Amino acid sequence: RGAAEGFNDAYYVEIDLPRARERAVGLAQAKIDEEVKLLAGQPAADGGSRPTVNYRFLEQQEEQNRDRRGFIYEITITVDGGEQVKRRTLVTVREDAGVWRAANFQEID
Repeated sequence: RGAAEGFNDAYYVEIDLPRARERAVGLAQAKIDEEVKLLAGQPAADGGSRPTVNYRFLEQQEEQNRDRRGFIYEITITVDGGEQVKRRTLVTVREDAGVWRAANFQEID
């Protein structure tokens, strides 16, 4: 669960794609790489216009094998003006060379 939450912190809360990529493998890394390509050349949002993001753990998926786990979270995004958007996400982690990393992430609503 710590690997999933470290990924959530980097990807969703801090919006730090390079750091999120370091915490990912496989498909999760490929998704981040694609997002980086899509954002290339776009001006970065200034610090004042970034949303506030929080998440809370909802449940762990039933274990399918020893080296892979899935965790479901509710992500709450608060934008300027206090409007909130809630999403449920699934972060799947797997053991890679003795280190747990995000292998996939997706919205499940």
